[in-house]
Amino acid sequence: MTAALQALQDQFDLLSDGLADLLEACQGDDGKMNAISTQYNLSQANYYKCINKIFNDNDPSVQTLVAQMKQEQTALAAQVKHIGDIAGVITAITTAVQTGVALAAKV
Repeated sequence: MTAALQALQDQFDLLSDGLADLLEACQGDDGKMNAISTQYNLSQANYYKCINKIFNDNDPSVQTLVAQMKQEQTALAAQVKHIGDIAGVITAITTAVQTGVALAAKV
């Protein structure tokens, strides 16, 4: 598995593992729940789109996006672990998933 695909899988796995807690933290706010669900579905689509594709791991833009995803993954994992501010978590998720969209576009 390439580093790029691994980064997409790690993001999707993190969101999958924390989805129930994230939705619960929304306390029934449909807007927040929809925002999380939308980003979760986009993360899933990014990963599934790239499963059987080949990334050029030597491409500097791919390397940059993978490095950025790894940094965002660390920050996102900390946010998900300490959900206190769900709006901040949604912002972190959205930022991370948009990086995933950019990476998935490289295949």
